[in-house]
Amino acid sequence: MTDQVHAERREPSPPTSALDLAAEGRELLEQARGLAAGRAARTLTPGVGALLKQTLVALDDDRRLDEHTAPGPATLHVLSGQVTLHAGETTLPISEQCWAQLPTEAHELSAEQAAVVLITVALPVSAG
Repeated sequence: MTDQVHAERREPSPPTSALDLAAEGRELLEQARGLAAGRAARTLTPGVGALLKQTLVALDDDRRLDEHTAPGPATLHVLSGQVTLHAGETTLPISEQCWAQLPTEAHELSAEQAAVVLITVALPVSAG
């Protein structure tokens, strides 16, 4: 592990071919294990103003995404590992290859074991 907390932020680029989520997830998890924060992410959908945002997130063992709210309706698909979603008094364990709708209120996500998740958010249409 390095002293570096987070990976460098990079803008998503338009896809040129199909993406192997399992391979990308393994690469992100390896990257997460080398960072002090124990997590790494890659935004898959490009473009400011896009209506859909998908982010692949890797969390090392016992790491978490701190409490936050989603900018729109969102879902979570656990590709590998085991996570627990915490929202208010609700605690929801989510296993590998399971899917859940994320709450609109503040929530956090913790990895019970190293995990790779795909988060999909429907972004609000901006007036203009």
